[in-house]
Amino acid sequence: MTSFWQRTVDLMTFGRMLERDHKTAVALEKEVELELEEQKIRHRPDSIDELVKTTKFNKRELQLLYRGFKENCPNGIVSAEKFQEIFALFFYYGDSRIYSQLVFNTFDEDGNGKISFEEFVQALSILLRGTNEQKLEWVFDLYDMHNRGFITQQDIQSVTKGIYDMMGTNVEPPICMTDINDHVNYTFSKLDRDTDGKITLQEFLAGCRDDPAVIQSLDLFKTVWR
Repeated sequence: MTSFWQRTVDLMTFGRMLERDHKTAVALEKEVELELEEQKIRHRPDSIDELVKTTKFNKRELQLLYRGFKENCPNGIVSAEKFQEIFALFFYYGDSRIYSQLVFNTFDEDGNGKISFEEFVQALSILLRGTNEQKLEWVFDLYDMHNRGFITQQDIQSVTKGIYDMMGTNVEPPICMTDINDHVNYTFSKLDRDTDGKITLQEFLAGCRDDPAVIQSLDLFKTVWR
């Protein structure tokens, strides 16, 4: 079983950075801090010390994350197109365009169409080390694709289909539209407690807390691969 959080780390080569980094902590710290001081790029990230205060990563982890981020994105930002390219490398057997855009939108907090290093590590901090409620709020934002403060049945269907498209033909058992519709109907009926045709954040959090099956139904990121 491969969780979404594990794939997110793999996505930005965090694991590979840890494996191939042979420099001492002192040398790495000096190198990263020097780059942050001298770089002339379109986006200048906050200092590592500031990010230690606002994320759940320590200084060493942030230095490693920054090196990998800069290696993949020398200009200091990730465009939606670049994000989709990276996603496609990991989900080459399916169509990840829709889902990667949805994930991109949750990382792009200021909505400027670019992910900065700060936005990247803030999102990773929640996904990897946030509380259950913080992670559920992130999932809610993913489904609330129009930023309306509520989720409709169509929103759940669009996200669900995007996830299954991304998984392609390698999911077991094979998925058809009937399965997707059944999943959407079940999830929406459980979460729309006042039956008004929309799910608020409060309804979403309450439904997930009270019914573990709802959390499992929403956790489409776990799948069995051939």
